[in-house]
Amino acid sequence: MKKGVKYLFVILVVAVVAGLIWWQANKKSIVRNTIENAVVKGTEGAYYIHYDSSNIDEVGGNASFYNIVLQQDSLQRQLYTGDTVEDAKMIFNVVIERLSVRGVDMTAFLQQNKAQAKSIEIIRPYITIIKTGKTGEPTLSAADTLAIYEKLTGRFKSIQAEEVRILDGTVAFAKGTHPPNTLLEGINIDLKNLQIDSTRNYDKIISYFIKDVVASVKTVSSKNEVTNRLLRFEGVTYNARDRFLKVDHFVQTDLNNNKKLSELIGSRVSGLSTNAFIINRRLIADSLTTDGGTVSIYKGRKTKEANETVDIDNEFFDGAIVKNIRLTNVTATIFSRENSTAPLILKNLRFNASNIDSIFNGTDVLTLITNSKWNLSGTGFSLSTKDDMYNINIGPFSVDNSGATITVKSVAAIPSLSEADFVKTLKVQKDRYDLRFNNIQLYGTDIKKLITENAIVADRAELQAVLNIFNDRTVTPDTKSKIGEYPHQLLQKMKTGIYIKTLKANNSAIHYKERGALSKKTGVVAFEKVNATINNFTNMESYKRNNGTMTMTATASFLNLAPVTSVWNLPLTAPNGAFSVSGKIGGFKGVQLNPVTEPLGMASIIKGNIHSYTFNMRGDDLKSEGEAILIYDDLKINLLKLEDKGQLDDRDLLSIAANLFMKNKNLADGDPRKGDMAFKRVVTKSFFNLIWKSIFAGAKSTVK
Repeated sequence: MKKGVKYLFVILVVAVVAGLIWWQANKKSIVRNTIENAVVKGTEGAYYIHYDSSNIDEVGGNASFYNIVLQQDSLQRQLYTGDTVEDAKMIFNVVIERLSVRGVDMTAFLQQNKAQAKSIEIIRPYITIIKTGKTGEPTLSAADTLAIYEKLTGRFKSIQAEEVRILDGTVAFAKGTHPPNTLLEGINIDLKNLQIDSTRNYDKIISYFIKDVVASVKTVSSKNEVTNRLLRFEGVTYNARDRFLKVDHFVQTDLNNNKKLSELIGSRVSGLSTNAFIINRRLIADSLTTDGGTVSIYKGRKTKEANETVDIDNEFFDGAIVKNIRLTNVTATIFSRENSTAPLILKNLRFNASNIDSIFNGTDVLTLITNSKWNLSGTGFSLSTKDDMYNINIGPFSVDNSGATITVKSVAAIPSLSEADFVKTLKVQKDRYDLRFNNIQLYGTDIKKLITENAIVADRAELQAVLNIFNDRTVTPDTKSKIGEYPHQLLQKMKTGIYIKTLKANNSAIHYKERGALSKKTGVVAFEKVNATINNFTNMESYKRNNGTMTMTATASFLNLAPVTSVWNLPLTAPNGAFSVSGKIGGFKGVQLNPVTEPLGMASIIKGNIHSYTFNMRGDDLKSEGEAILIYDDLKINLLKLEDKGQLDDRDLLSIAANLFMKNKNLADGDPRKGDMAFKRVVTKSFFNLIWKSIFAGAKSTVK
């Protein structure tokens, strides 16, 4: 009996040893066969799997597999032999450099159809997702994702792992035999407590990406085959636990001309709805911030659309809802759909918005403009006129939609040439302008009309204006008619619609500088400390129907000598340029007017006191008429001539004759003489010339 037991023990030992030897010799093939059979059976022969080598530690439950390949068989052969299927299907090709599992329950793996491990590590997987068929773009739907799970897990009832890590992965999307049009590179994923059961429930699988995944992608690039534009994201971090998405660098490029359309740096989406982001590819979040970059804006009318629209180029998300947006140091490039002119570039923009409704791909930004509280500010921009004669400089500005206000520190039209160089370019007389508008503020502004209709509509506006105008009368006169170029007529010709109920100019200045045709000298007619209020400043038909007249009241200091008051009535619908103006100029010493009268009137005032000048003028395109009263005393003048040396000298005899026929006083006591302001307009001259000549005519007729 003892000998029998001994023999049995020896036999058992030999059997165990033989079994261990057999297991060590065959364990890799057993595991290989188990895995390969699971995939083949699970995919009904559509997919196959193989790998080059493996290391298996059944005691510790550890295993590593190298150079794993999972590929489609029959459908892929059809694709590459040109026998493309009619119905769209997905092909998944997977190559993994190394797959390591730790703490595997080998018994459950081999006998119970369960994959249980403490950790799974997938090193450098490359997944190619190919969409076949004659229609549709490569997409990954819920059914497609579930199909991947079923194909990879085969007959296993469950997969469990305390931790899953994917390192340096790549996912490529392609259509048919074409190269991939979407590529995700440098994928790193950290997933905790993975558990998927045999129900193969899609929501169960995807829930890890909604709740527990922390993932990063080095680069994402996607090419739109229709528009030929390339989207590229760099440094992408997705954290489902903390609900944020971060992109270090985003660039959108038009491959037709290799130009960047949009570029953002340091973008972060917080309070992200991970369900919408993963399942529906929609961006729904509490806030979007960025540290800078460029965006492209398209302005104009789309085909078959009457109204103008403003679009932000967005091809990545089907839709976006972000409650708050904060963009800093952004450059906006504004393109026009209607012409090929150079885009307008706005730099150093800051944009903040809250209570935003939604922004959808392919639609304009009206919902943002209408329904949100936002403000936009920038450091300004510059551009040149078409003839390069003027530089237009816009200073720092801000637009507050919630407060309906617009503030612009300065707007300037600065001539690119000096007065002397400007004159050298002229063939005929032409005004040279140097215009500056400071501290512009608009209140009660219709921001929506500004953006969508290119119209400025506001209840009130305030600014300071400094207008410098120069003309050299020694240049050949321009024979072109200026009929239709009165200020209120030019306002009606502006392409930009405008309505400002009340416009105020504060502490402004108007300087008209002229080089006299006879004197060859320059004189300046200056109005300082101008304060004006303009009502019904408009060129829009809807407002002109309610009120067809623009009015202005103004006060100023004439040559810093005398106060000036005036009232202007400018009919906006009159066909003949009709207008009326009345005013009064206070008193000053006559000799103080010589800097103007000598170069421009060839006359010098020797003595005299100007007490006041009042006038009431009516006019149109061709003439002016009215009455003027010049109150003065002890007036004496000299008429001037130009000497060969360029000096002005007295015309003695003519001066004596002028003083003999000139009444040297017109006093307010009694019944002062009235002057006739009738003046036939020289149609090649400006509105300002008509006003000035009419005032001069009224004064001249008073002293005769």
